[in-house]
Amino acid sequence: MSLVSIIRKLNPGVDVEAALEGTASYLDGDPAVSFVNSQDLESDVESTALSDRFEWREASLASPSGTQKSPLDGMASLPTGRTESGYLGSSSGTTILRTISDLIPEKSNLRIDQQEQPSPANTNRTGASPSLSVHLANTATLEGLIDAYFSWYNPSYPILHEKTFREKYQNRQQIHPRSSWHPLFFLVMAIGHWILTEGSEAEQSGYYTAARSRMSMRMLESGTLLNVQAFLLMGNYLQKRDRPNTGYNFIGIAYRMALGLGLHREPPAGTIRDTLFNERRRVVWWIVYCFDSGLSLTTGRPLTVSDSFIETRLPRNIDDSACALESSLPVTTEQPTVYSAIIAQARLASIGNVVFSELISSNKSSCDLKISRSINCQFRAWKLSLPAYFTDHEAPKWFRGPRSVVIWKEQNLRMMLWWGSQRMCNLSSDREEAQNMCHFTAVETIQEITNFCHGNTEILHTSLSWYATYFLFQAAVVLSIHHLRPLQPIVTGLAEVSQELWLSSISRSRDCLASLSQNSKAAMRCLAVLDRIRDRSQSSQSDPTSQGNCQPEYKNLEPMSDNGEAQSAASAVDPTLQLLFEDTVWDKDIFEGLDGFPSTGEAEAFDYLPVNNDPGWLRISDPG
Repeated sequence: MSLVSIIRKLNPGVDVEAALEGTASYLDGDPAVSFVNSQDLESDVESTALSDRFEWREASLASPSGTQKSPLDGMASLPTGRTESGYLGSSSGTTILRTISDLIPEKSNLRIDQQEQPSPANTNRTGASPSLSVHLANTATLEGLIDAYFSWYNPSYPILHEKTFREKYQNRQQIHPRSSWHPLFFLVMAIGHWILTEGSEAEQSGYYTAARSRMSMRMLESGTLLNVQAFLLMGNYLQKRDRPNTGYNFIGIAYRMALGLGLHREPPAGTIRDTLFNERRRVVWWIVYCFDSGLSLTTGRPLTVSDSFIETRLPRNIDDSACALESSLPVTTEQPTVYSAIIAQARLASIGNVVFSELISSNKSSCDLKISRSINCQFRAWKLSLPAYFTDHEAPKWFRGPRSVVIWKEQNLRMMLWWGSQRMCNLSSDREEAQNMCHFTAVETIQEITNFCHGNTEILHTSLSWYATYFLFQAAVVLSIHHLRPLQPIVTGLAEVSQELWLSSISRSRDCLASLSQNSKAAMRCLAVLDRIRDRSQSSQSDPTSQGNCQPEYKNLEPMSDNGEAQSAASAVDPTLQLLFEDTVWDKDIFEGLDGFPSTGEAEAFDYLPVNNDPGWLRISDPG
């Protein structure tokens, strides 16, 4: 009796031919093959009542539902009204929003439609629902995505050596099917596709699905630089696609594997010559360092990397575009290279880690402003030490984006330095100084980002818009908090001038977000939140008993759900924003319905923050 006959006898309802076709697709590595979602397999293992409230589950980008329901954002900025979202500490941006929550009415009748249709500006340039198999056969399409990756992503995070990757790509048919190069290849495609599609959130990336399907436990059973690179790319891609918890885990795997490879150490003293391969190890290590630092601040989770055990030198500013990995290192150059931005960012991250440990995650109940002034001097020294091409108006177009993101990061860290300081100062004079420094840094941030977006529209791709939206939104919220406290003005002669400057800066940020929102739903949602804050604050100032009847004119806003459980569980998502809003009673319904950045794409996310009465917990009180 044939095997087919036996199968049909045991399982009459099985379509054997279809099953065999599916098996063949899997064995052939067909990225379009459908995989069972691990979340579906685990959803009924334990009851919700028994599960740890810090546990989290994120809808996979590979599942159809994962691209449509996005309650969390990659920067963990806004609340979601969901459960099981993972631990987020006190540095989250949610705290900013909480700070002004007691200044506005409780009710909100606004909602952003979860089924919002993509605008024409968000249309996929490579096709609405591309057939991956067709695209893989189209050399022009593949090379276009590779070009996008190396033109717009790699100059910020040079995880890959372009010459080496392109050589592998040309000979990819000779690479073993189980090699880690294949998920790396598809991740390059996915990032390039994300950049070129202007961030369309409705488009499920077949390239990501293909990369995900080629990752397995086997990659954890061997430590290679290729594996570290793959996990770094996967983690950063997922964060930018509003899966910060999943991305956080992949970055953690990359970090552990990097330690296992000794990337935190210099080559042995007996090494005959320093090759490009050794330099690539240094580059990858410092990218791991920067990702860990950034994600720790974003999520409010403890720093993993410590400067105390790192001996790896910073990368050199070299042009290695024509070098092979076994080549000796070329001489350094005074011109921008793909390593220029990560060198500056690594030095900046080291200072940012001090801010995090001294002011964000510290269990101190008070702050000596001398510490803040000392850290601020480190920021000034960092900026003064930047090479001339960081301020050169004639810098190459490809470098303008990476250097701007680094500058925005410094301004954001400096703003958080003073925000954390003002909340921990005991003396009113110190608190006022820190408050002024925080507000003027926010104004500086808004001016820097809005000027860049206005003058560089031709290079304002998805990745740049992602950073611009986040940093601009956070700075605008910081200023909005002060503006919503008319009964507590700054008692200096600068008060009137400052008020006008802050109002004009908030207006500039709104105009810029409105422009970005033409191609970015994240910017549209951030703009909606700022409008809610503005309208509800105006309502409360004109009528203290009003319930916020003003509504922003957004065609995608609709009445908010009456789901009481969701509303009661809602909490801000980004721990950095959370730092700004902590210890307020702002009704969290202002964030209801924000599916995607500045919320996140992780199902049932980040509601882990209880009312904390521990005196060691960083508290944010009303400014004096």
